[in-house]
Parts: sequence; structure tokens; C-alpha cells
Amino acid sequence: MLLEAAAPKGRWDWVMPGHRKRKVGILIGILVVGALLWTPLKHLSYAIRLGSSLQKLASGASEPNLAVIETRIYRRNGTREYEALCYRPAQSPAISAVVLAAGISELGCHHPRLVGLGRVLADKGMLVITPDIREFREFQISAEAIDQMLFWYKQASTLEGAENVQKVGLAGISFSGTLALMAAARPEIRDTVGFAVGIGSYCNLMRCTQEWFAAGSPAAGTDSYPTRFYAKWIVMLAAVDRIEAPRDRFFLSDVLHSLLLQKKIPAAPSNLTEEGLRWYKLATMHEGESDDALSSKIQDYLKSRIFPKLDPEDALGRLRCPVYLIHGAYDDLIPSRESVELKQRIGRAHLLVSPFLTHTHPTNTPLSLWQKTKAVFDTLAFCYRFSQATM
Repeated sequence: MLLEAAAPKGRWDWVMPGHRKRKVGILIGILVVGALLWTPLKHLSYAIRLGSSLQKLASGASEPNLAVIETRIYRRNGTREYEALCYRPAQSPAISAVVLAAGISELGCHHPRLVGLGRVLADKGMLVITPDIREFREFQISAEAIDQMLFWYKQASTLEGAENVQKVGLAGISFSGTLALMAAARPEIRDTVGFAVGIGSYCNLMRCTQEWFAAGSPAAGTDSYPTRFYAKWIVMLAAVDRIEAPRDRFFLSDVLHSLLLQKKIPAAPSNLTEEGLRWYKLATMHEGESDDALSSKIQDYLKSRIFPKLDPEDALGRLRCPVYLIHGAYDDLIPSRESVELKQRIGRAHLLVSPFLTHTHPTNTPLSLWQKTKAVFDTLAFCYRFSQATM
């Protein structure tokens, strides 16, 4: 006590009892470790929550009680009025935003799986903008959708719930997944894009088209068309203008729309020309059949008119934001090797090929315990890296 009383003012640490020093040291250590672990633990927590929700979504399950606010918004761009569905967290401000485009479907942004994904991301703290792209709802493969993605990207900061948003990204599913990457590489925004995501995207559209038209082994015990024929019909619809007879063009367009919408297919009329009949047979033939000559003509027609605008080759080298690619290991429309090649072209992209996914529905392929365990850890690692770019 005498020593303590005689100690110079401000030099209390020289005479602090040993047990106090240890307690203070332990407390300081805990605070330092906590500070160092706070960010990794935050990302790990996000990865676990997001990965769990994505796995449920992939299995076809829904999460109806998420704390999410859904709104429908309209914006005018010149002579056109654009529409989008937006999702944002209800209990806290969004700190990042994403423009998430649907694939080619008559349901557009109202597709149940897209709605489910939008709600999941919003529940995890994101403002999600899902454009209603009219061209996609009309089964058109068009690069014009890129401009609509750019429009909504520029609108993101003006939307309700975007007050605290720090990063805005672009994402797309299937056909629009590649278009989202191309949009993120546009010179006017590439330095500001926070991240880009492609789900089930293509790298080489011509290669995919050749496989969609090729004959395959018919699935045993089913009379239904394979999933890849959905893409074949869309490609045929894009080239229907090359049919010479106007009457044939009108009829074949009706046939292709009926096939895409899973409606009753009109019977071929007796006055159909030879060209029209070949188109009809190509559209309605079973998986084990093909018409290589007509398929090549259709592909050549699109190769010179539409496909160059949809080739991501040049855009991939201009990307400057983190890129995240997700693909189903059993994708029966666009093979997973397309995303593998995208990653190789981009270089720094993160890739998740999941055995839990196909292209349009949950997989029923039996998986071993090792495959399931590895897939879960791969998903968590991917979601952790995604959290680092968005949260």
C-alpha cells in the first residue's frame, strides 16, 4: 500500500496487482479477437442462411413467411414504359441491390422460382429488382434486354429502400445470365458495378444450339419432349421469318408458341408447302429424330443476324467486378461446361456447379453421402465469397 501511494501519478500500471493485469489483458485479448472475427463470422452467418435458403429453393420448397416487402414499380424510358417487381427487407435497410432478370418464359418476372429467389435475397438484406422484360415473355432471343437491365441498374439508387445501398449488381438466369455479364461489362457502368451473377448461363450460343437440334437417345417410358427442345423451339421461332410463304410463317409461329406453352399442337393443314411441312416435322419430331440440313439453315440464318449480338466473347475480358457463376451439374438445357468455360474466359470468377440443380426443376439423381456433404460445403464457400462482395 505504501508503494502504491507513493507511485507517481499516471503510472498506476507499474504497480497494478498481477491478477488485475491478467484480467485486463484477457479482456483486451477478447476484444481484439472479437474485432478480428466479427467480419468473418458475419459472412459465415450470411453464407449459412443463404445457402440453406438456396438449397430449399432448389428442392422446390418455398419460404412463405419471409420478412419482405414486395412492390410493383413503373418507369418510362422514351416511348416505352418498363415494369419491375421489387423486393426489399422489411425489418432493416438494404445495404446492396441487384437487378435480377428472368430467363425466357411467358411468366417473366412472375415466374414462381424467380419470385422465390427474389424474396430469399431480400430477406438476406438486398434490394432486388426483377424487370418484366416483354421480349422474354414473347419468347424472343434479343440483345435489347441488355439495355433494359442497364436502365434498371441506373434506376436502382432512386427506388424506395435504396437509401443505404452501397453496391449494385447485375444478375440473370439462363439466357439472361450471360446478358447480365455483358451488361456489367458495358463501358458506361463497368467501373461502378458491384458484382455480376450468372445462373445457368451459356458461353457459346452456337454450340448450345447445335446440341438442341441434334438427335438424342429417347428417354424410356415417356412420350414427352425433352427439356432441351424448349430452347430448340425458341431458336426456330427466332428464325421463322426466313420461311418464304406468309401463310406458313403464321401457322408455324402458332405451332411453336403452342409447343412452348404446352398447349395442343395444331394439325398440319393440307395446303402447307414442302418447306412449311419440314419445319412442322422438325418442331414436332421426337428426341431420336433430326433434320440436320434444315437445322443448319436455321443456325446459319441466326448466325449472321442475331447471334453476333449475343456473343459474350468480347465482353468477358472487359468485366471489372467480382463475378459469380452458378450451374446445375445435371442441367438438361444448358450444359454446366458452359459456365466452366465462362470462368476460364473471365479468370477471376467464382464458380459453383451443384449436383442439387438441373435447369428447370429439382434433381432426382441419387447422391452419395460424400457428394451431398461436398455439395453443402461448396455451397457455403461460394455463399461466403458472395457475402464478401455484397454485404
